[in-house]
Amino acid sequence: MFLSKYLDEFYYNLLLDNYEMNYLNSLDENNFLLIYNLFKEFNFYFINDIILNYLEIFEMDYNIVLKKIKKLKDSLGNNFIYIIGSNMNYLENFLEE
Repeated sequence: MFLSKYLDEFYYNLLLDNYEMNYLNSLDENNFLLIYNLFKEFNFYFINDIILNYLEIFEMDYNIVLKKIKKLKDSLGNNFIYIIGSNMNYLENFLEE
């Protein structure tokens, strides 16, 4: 499972508890990596938590995720990363629409 390359053992084991193996095996590593790097570019310091709680975001189209990140930045301001880090419920918006 490719996700073990991106998570430490603790987070990886939590991921295995949270998701079915069939689902995890169905993920596209290339798309995952695009979204992962996008979060890194914006300096999301809690990517592991996003993977653990919002793995579905990593299945989304890159351009849609980019647009949603920019929309959050516009609405929350320049410190949007810290606001989202304190309340990850903002990421629910990614899964809507």
